[in-house]
Amino acid sequence: MSQGTLCCQGYVDAHIHVWEFALFNHFADLEKCSNLQELVETLKSSLVEGWAIGVRFNQERLAEKIIPERAFLDYAFGSTPVVIVRTCLHLVVANTAAMQRLGFFAENGIFYEAEVFNLLKTLVASLNLEPRSILSQGLRELKKLGIVKVIDMSMDRSKRPLFEDLNEGIEVEFYTVDFGLLDEALGYKVFLDGGLGARTAALTEEYSDDPGNYGLLNYSDETLLALVKRVHQKGKPIAAHAIGDRAIDQFLRVVRQSRHPLDRLEHVQYAREEQLEALAELEIPVCIQPIFSREISWAKRRLGPERMQTAYAWGLMKDKGIRLLVGSDAPVEHADPREAAALVAGLSGGHHLNFEEVLDLFARANQEFYDSQE
Repeated sequence: MSQGTLCCQGYVDAHIHVWEFALFNHFADLEKCSNLQELVETLKSSLVEGWAIGVRFNQERLAEKIIPERAFLDYAFGSTPVVIVRTCLHLVVANTAAMQRLGFFAENGIFYEAEVFNLLKTLVASLNLEPRSILSQGLRELKKLGIVKVIDMSMDRSKRPLFEDLNEGIEVEFYTVDFGLLDEALGYKVFLDGGLGARTAALTEEYSDDPGNYGLLNYSDETLLALVKRVHQKGKPIAAHAIGDRAIDQFLRVVRQSRHPLDRLEHVQYAREEQLEALAELEIPVCIQPIFSREISWAKRRLGPERMQTAYAWGLMKDKGIRLLVGSDAPVEHADPREAAALVAGLSGGHHLNFEEVLDLFARANQEFYDSQE
């Protein structure tokens, strides 16, 4: 079937967080805030049941280049509870009032990784929302973008009932983070490290703009291998989040000891060239997010010029023979495949894909991969 025909049939997003995408449309969008004053004003003008909740925050877009910590938020908002979610979903900031209501505490108000999802789950449960209505609206928004199928990457038993008998013209399949759903899931999602924005992606060499920080691995090799074997014994593959090269090293060590033919790797924003060659040799599919190329301007400070030569190198992956899948990772980034394709097409130098190649991944490559699982 031709690319044009597939595009007309619609796009498949192979990596998205559907509930979070829908939910975040109901909170204050901090993406365009250029300084802390704008951030405070935006939050104060968009209260939800007395809460100031902001999403898609990125300190790199602020003039101050800082994360507003608890003391600042306490001063700016007083007794109004405040929760700010960084766009990567690997970091949340809360003030004292919010932490007291939610039962979480950190001295500076900053929470990372698994704590982010636990805090957000508690927050949503405390608000008087209509989840099914919110989810329906989110699916309709995706349909407007020409998306006909989505692969949710973080389904658990608290979200699963929301999707029952919900038909908005979009097919929903999922990877799960909950072993109780593994039988009906495509596979199991595992987070090996964090993100570059929060400086929690695991690197073999320290962050160029944060000496002494190498990021975080969430598992020891032994614990990860036991988890992967448990998934494989159920006849299911893993989808492993790995953004830094140290996490990719760990993934390669583990899948060489336990392997399912449909195991896949997510993101791979920085990899060494020999790692890409190993992924190609092992025939590991990599699900990329070309729209993350928007990060390049500030990722240079995290990684430095030498590592940037093989960072966000989607075209190099293709040239190495890696099977590419593609997703948006929304709400981490925008969900429109055409926006991602246009962004990549506008890049100069480096190892990039072109506009048609990105849309072909959304339209053809993703569907062919999931057809192979049926």
